[in-house]
Amino acid sequence: MKIEEFTLERIQSLYENTVEYNLSDSGVHPYSLRELLTPSEQRALLDVELGYGWTNGKVSLREAIARLYPGRDADNVIVTNGSAEANFLLVMSLLEPGDELVVFVPNYLQILGWARAIGVNVKQVLLREELGWTPDLDDVRKVVSTKTKMMTICHPNNPTGSLLSRETMDGLVAIARENDVYLHADEVYKGAELESQEPPSFADLYEKAIVTSGLSKALALPGLRIGWLVGPAAEIYASWQSKDYTSITTSAVSEFVAEIVVQPAKRQEILARSKRILRENLAVLSAWVEKNSDLFSFVPPKAGGMAFLRYSMDINSTTLIHRLREERSIMLLPGDVYGLDKYIRIGIGAPAEHLQAGLERLAGFVRSELR
Repeated sequence: MKIEEFTLERIQSLYENTVEYNLSDSGVHPYSLRELLTPSEQRALLDVELGYGWTNGKVSLREAIARLYPGRDADNVIVTNGSAEANFLLVMSLLEPGDELVVFVPNYLQILGWARAIGVNVKQVLLREELGWTPDLDDVRKVVSTKTKMMTICHPNNPTGSLLSRETMDGLVAIARENDVYLHADEVYKGAELESQEPPSFADLYEKAIVTSGLSKALALPGLRIGWLVGPAAEIYASWQSKDYTSITTSAVSEFVAEIVVQPAKRQEILARSKRILRENLAVLSAWVEKNSDLFSFVPPKAGGMAFLRYSMDINSTTLIHRLREERSIMLLPGDVYGLDKYIRIGIGAPAEHLQAGLERLAGFVRSELR
């Protein structure tokens, strides 16, 4: 089996910790445990036994996660080491060589890469910028066939921050149901909507939906490495079978903290912080784009910790981000990693002063070096 390079993760892992201004992250500035936990919770954490737990996740944690999805119970949930492991288990347990997978792009391309590696036939549906980076349902109908086993979408979207209307969500569910295919949704940015109410999960709308989520993005806790899959019990059990061959269990410490975080009141407290940070930073970025509108434009994100900017300079996006890194110590992500040159992804979840300083350096570079 030959696995193609996951270029997005390779670029970030190589360089994000080597620059002065890292604007490549898509999540919200993380908590410390001292900020997150009450004094009594901190004391209780010290008594957690560091043994093996349940290989599919602590029962009480799975029950707490299940309560976020009406009508689900612990058997509909598996806890994983981050949403990345959840995506891996999804592919390895539900897709076979020769199956057909429909991927909405741009997207976080982990699932696409794994699927191709095991011999899955991948078809792509382009999200349309003129539709606010959402799909045209006619495009979806043209691609789905009798061979299609699953559709997968990132919602809210990485890298554009777009949100689907309820009408479009219902339209995707109708197409999936009509063709009896799985509908997978990566929902790690769900809850970080900037101007609208949190939408339903696809797991709430369709009996064959499978959802990836976790604590890393909207909930600003990537260091805990807690993710999950939610879906039909039989498919979740199949993913558990695969997990026995991977990480076995998640961290007992992380599960203790996660169970606190997913309680409704605590979750809403964290999401309120995330939305405040993202709204303030989107205002900063929007003002900067307007000031530099001869060089940059974008569809403002509606959710999540990033924005996808189009630029007008005559330079390849990967070349651009490496020059910025080497010459100005700024880290961005190139549109190339999503298959879209002449775009860059900028994170808006960092502290405001960090974002402002990085944007100033970016503007200075493009005006002095690329004009």
